[in-house]
Amino acid sequence: MNKPAATGGNICLCPLFGLLDVVAKKWAFLIIAILGNEGAKGFNELKNEPGRISPKTLSETLKNLERIGLVDRKILTTSPPTTQYSLTGDGQELREHLIPLLLRVSERGAQDLPGCPVRMRKEQ
Repeated sequence: MNKPAATGGNICLCPLFGLLDVVAKKWAFLIIAILGNEGAKGFNELKNEPGRISPKTLSETLKNLERIGLVDRKILTTSPPTTQYSLTGDGQELREHLIPLLLRVSERGAQDLPGCPVRMRKEQ
C-alpha cells in the first residue's frame, strides 16, 4: 500500500473515502478474516461460511476487494474450472492492522457473540 502523503505533520485522509466504500461493508471484513485465517478458498467455500452470504453479494464484494488490490483471484484448470481467492500482500497487511483495532474494541467492553463463528488469529 502506498504511504499517505504527510505535510507539516498532517496526514491527508482523502484515501479513506475509497477504502471505506469497499472495506467498511459487513462482508468485506469477514472475507478478509476468513482468507487470512484459512488461506485460499473457492467461491462456494466462501459462500457457505458463517453468515451465509448471498452469491450476488459475495461476488460483488470479492470483485471490489480484488479491484482495490486486497484479494487475488486465480482460475484453476480443473474440470469444471474453479476460482480460488486469497489475500494479496496488501490484504494481509490490512488484516494485520485490523487485529489491534479489534483488540481495542474488545478491551473497551465489546462482547463476543455466543458461538462466534469467525475469529481472527493474532499470529500467523
